[in-house]
Amino acid sequence: MQFRLTLRPTERQTLVPFNYAYRLSAFIYAVLADADASYARFLHEQGYEYSSTRRFKLFTFSDLIMPGAKADPKAGGIWVNSPYIEWVVSFYLDKAAQHFIIGLFQDQRCVIATPRHRANPGRAEFIIERVEAVPLDIPSDTVQLRTLSPVVIAEKDERGMDQYIHPADTQFGPLLISNLLAKWSSVQRAVPAGASADDAVTLPALTYRLLPDREPRSRLVTIKEGSRAKTQVRGYYGFTFELSGPRELLELAVLAGVGRYNAEGFGCVGVI
Repeated sequence: MQFRLTLRPTERQTLVPFNYAYRLSAFIYAVLADADASYARFLHEQGYEYSSTRRFKLFTFSDLIMPGAKADPKAGGIWVNSPYIEWVVSFYLDKAAQHFIIGLFQDQRCVIATPRHRANPGRAEFIIERVEAVPLDIPSDTVQLRTLSPVVIAEKDERGMDQYIHPADTQFGPLLISNLLAKWSSVQRAVPAGASADDAVTLPALTYRLLPDREPRSRLVTIKEGSRAKTQVRGYYGFTFELSGPRELLELAVLAGVGRYNAEGFGCVGVI
């Protein structure tokens, strides 16, 4: 399920910090915990297991959509210049949970400022005034997608360091597909007690093609800014691409996100 949230700033002047995605992720976990502590704990601490070292949360979210916003490096953020902004949140959940999710987020107060920005008169605080489900229509085995947040695809070099890959690179597509199939396997392994997880895992075929209409741009983002666990990752955004394969895999790509760090606000896509 994909949802579009309409947020209203509580202040006349609102400054959103540049590295706001981690704060949005924490907000989602907090909202889920208020409604279902065990499910929120499962997502945060465990997730869907693919291997002993790889687990997936199967939700993602977009960049904030802020018309007319102005970056202010000196202030360390982005000034909101519109009465409302939008935000897209996606969950790989049963459709029956749609009204449950809408009820969770409606009228919530969302504070996404860092400690530095909370002391600022224009701190980033919003009221969620509207939550609407976005219909997901995938009529064929090929879908064109646009990025709603940066997509992170990387591979390790000989030193074990991540090397971030451009969407036009020949390795981008295979690595994106490998990640998506790993997510699919983690879902298939969550089978009822007594069933064989190995029997449930299938690896359908997928293909990737970068569309030439837009040139990808890159962004370096700090995750967990201000903590000892902070790290920087590079993602690519502002491009469109095509995926072909079984519809259930294409649906997973849209609802769970593509690439890495989906629950931290990367890899959110929308259907063109």
